[in-house]
Amino acid sequence: MKSLARLGMFALTSGTLALGLAALVHQPAYARPPRPDCGPTRQWTCALPGCPDCYEVLFEGTVCEKAAFEKKTGRVCSPDGV
Repeated sequence: MKSLARLGMFALTSGTLALGLAALVHQPAYARPPRPDCGPTRQWTCALPGCPDCYEVLFEGTVCEKAAFEKKTGRVCSPDGV
């Protein structure tokens, strides 16, 4: 009877240690890095550099959308009215 009680105590202690170890080893999940702040929608005037005869294009979008537009078209944009 005494050995049965010891076996039960051993099983309980082993289970508790296993759960505690699993909690310590578990790695917390990290959120992905924050996205850049693109800001509000603004109006931009976009021109082709080195081409004074080319027409200017008006573009409306955030800073991130402006960067994508510049990359796609080769134009350089500045805030409208500047």
